[in-house]
Amino acid sequence: MWLALVPFAAFAGAFLVGAVALWFVAKSSKISQTATKFGKTLHVETPVGTLDVRPEAKLDTRLASLPIYPRAMPANPMAIESITDLRVGWKTAQDISATYWTPDSEKQVWDFYRQQLPDWPRNLVQSQGKELIHKEPGWVLLIRVSGGRDRTTIETSVKPPEYPHVFSY
Repeated sequence: MWLALVPFAAFAGAFLVGAVALWFVAKSSKISQTATKFGKTLHVETPVGTLDVRPEAKLDTRLASLPIYPRAMPANPMAIESITDLRVGWKTAQDISATYWTPDSEKQVWDFYRQQLPDWPRNLVQSQGKELIHKEPGWVLLIRVSGGRDRTTIETSVKPPEYPHVFSY
């Protein structure tokens, strides 16, 4: 009879340890924002690592080389791109992205990118939208197209060379 309670006790113990660890991380974390003329910067410092997000007014040359859908508008006209730095332990990952939107359908936008970049392989995992990925030495270029109710969002990114398995060991 008591042996049947062992899995429940193990679950309760693991849940309690996880809750205490999350509480410790939350209490030890520091979050700060700074306003710039291009938007807000964000700095998050935790015992596990740090996260920095900053807007930039100038487009990275790698992103500038990518085709932009003809009727696309920048999601944030003041900051054309966003740079995200994530540091966990001794590993660092940087993501540089520019986001655009258009009232045109997701199919129209996707067809445009398939025509412009026919050799780029498609990521079959579509949890965040349709993706085209192109590996370069030292980085990965990504174009993600996702539809919404009244607009289609286009994200162009420079990802770490290990993308999508950035922090796998």
